[in-house]
Amino acid sequence: MGQNNQVKKGSPLHELQNTLILASSQNEKLVMIEKEKIIALINAWEENEKAKAQTKAYRELCSIEAWENNMKTALELDLKKMEENLEVEKAEYTKRLKKKVPEIEKIAEAKREKIEKQKGQETIKLEKMSDKLTATPSAYPPTTKTCGCF
Repeated sequence: MGQNNQVKKGSPLHELQNTLILASSQNEKLVMIEKEKIIALINAWEENEKAKAQTKAYRELCSIEAWENNMKTALELDLKKMEENLEVEKAEYTKRLKKKVPEIEKIAEAKREKIEKQKGQETIKLEKMSDKLTATPSAYPPTTKTCGCF
């Protein structure tokens, strides 16, 4: 009842067994080729995904750089506009001040004339008093106090 595992050469069973072994060997080779093919596809997919990620990162970095440049340009334009406005305000203020100069000179001249007039009146008053004192020598020193402390 024991079966003999050895099959005689030349028997159809032996040839079937050889065919199976050959097929099995070919299947192993096909399986290995399929595995290598899958591994190659996985590696290609990985490289493709890495390239996509790098491209996406590069695009985003370029976008950030463009945004930064736009913001800087906008700020520089704002600064330039402010400087122009300041120049305009400075020119207007200078114009207003230059218009005030003749007014100030006119007021100063009026004050000078008033002081000169007062000086002239004081001179006349002192001359009259001097004439009076010269006419009546006994009236010297004058009774009017010239200083509040004596």
